[in-house]
Amino acid sequence: MVNLVDTHRQFFKAEFGLGVRETPLETSFCGHAILAEDLMVVPDAAKDPRFACNPLVTGEPGIRFYAGALLKTPDGLPIGTMCVLDHVPRQLDDMQLRILALLARQAMSASLT
Repeated sequence: MVNLVDTHRQFFKAEFGLGVRETPLETSFCGHAILAEDLMVVPDAAKDPRFACNPLVTGEPGIRFYAGALLKTPDGLPIGTMCVLDHVPRQLDDMQLRILALLARQAMSASLT
């Protein structure tokens, strides 16, 4: 997914598999990721105290895995994330993390042209 985060919600510029166009910021994984340095990975959301009671984890769509790379303006301001989700716990290797970060940079480069 490619999403943008504002003060009340995250909205999806592109998504596959989630089936919604936006979610409130209080249930948003990306609302946490936007505060990270560059990448945020949650291998098992059901075991992470930030997300264990989140309705997106406990109910539909049953998110268990999240990885998000920041989308940053040329000035370095984070405005959203490029992220992946899954219904099962996962780990990403170093190559997959680098690819996710690269895709985030590419998305921002494409939006500036």
